[in-house]
Amino acid sequence: MEPNGFFLKIKFYKMEVTAYKFINLDYLDMMSDGDLDMKKVMLDMLFEELPMEISKMRQLIDTNDWNELKSVSHKMKSTLSFVGCDPMTTSNTEIEALCKTGNDAGKISTLMAVLENNLDDVMSELKMEYAKL
Repeated sequence: MEPNGFFLKIKFYKMEVTAYKFINLDYLDMMSDGDLDMKKVMLDMLFEELPMEISKMRQLIDTNDWNELKSVSHKMKSTLSFVGCDPMTTSNTEIEALCKTGNDAGKISTLMAVLENNLDDVMSELKMEYAKL
């Protein structure tokens, strides 16, 4: 018995922390506000939208449809904010800016390659996160 009749109980919780190389889920965690079901829904959305939108962007580049590419790239800004992959976010922002002028298709293709080259690693880490839920 503790002094004055008080007992001190301490609970320890095991918290698994995973350091990811390609993603940073701070924004996703903040938006899901600790609700694991909501986090799953948001991750499901990323699993569906991210590959689909990147594929659509590639098609638009191949057809030189800069106006539609600008629209898709603009939409991708919010999607990529949940992923937290800085190279993808930066490249996407630059793609949108370049589409406004319609110039420098070579640079747009180079930036698009950054999105495509990071996609598999990002998806892999997102799936690892999903598996922990």
